[in-house]
Amino acid sequence: MPELASFVRDEYPAVVSAVRLITGDREGAVDSVQDAIVRYLEHPPAEPVRNLAAWVTIVASNRSRDRFRRQQAERRAVGRMPLAEAHPAADARVSDPQVLAAVRALPLGQRQACILFYFFDLSVTEVAHELDVSTGTVKTQLFRARAALAESLAHSAGLVPAR
Repeated sequence: MPELASFVRDEYPAVVSAVRLITGDREGAVDSVQDAIVRYLEHPPAEPVRNLAAWVTIVASNRSRDRFRRQQAERRAVGRMPLAEAHPAADARVSDPQVLAAVRALPLGQRQACILFYFFDLSVTEVAHELDVSTGTVKTQLFRARAALAESLAHSAGLVPAR
């Protein structure tokens, strides 16, 4: 497919940038563009595509938007669940209530990555597979989670004055 090779060589970075601008999702733009390319290869459109860059941009931004909506719905559903009372045995792995509160306060993606990596001792690659994200996304989520936990626990221990 010379058209696809030309697209990847010449237009891929611009399409990723365009999807980032459209969706505001810096981390997910690359994944969405790659998903769109895979879709193009696996299920080519019935009509010939006149502008592959535009087609990939639209498909990728739609996929990114759909992913965002699913994540928002999941966050709302999780937010309505009484986690502390529903699963006391799961909370028993962490005996310090401040650590437990700090982990619960993490955004969903960071919390998921943290639990799978630290509680279940999965590798970054395994966490990425389970969450259906890239390893780079997992590394970013773990980095941000550690920073947030360190700050939260430092504040709760009185080591850092509250802002």
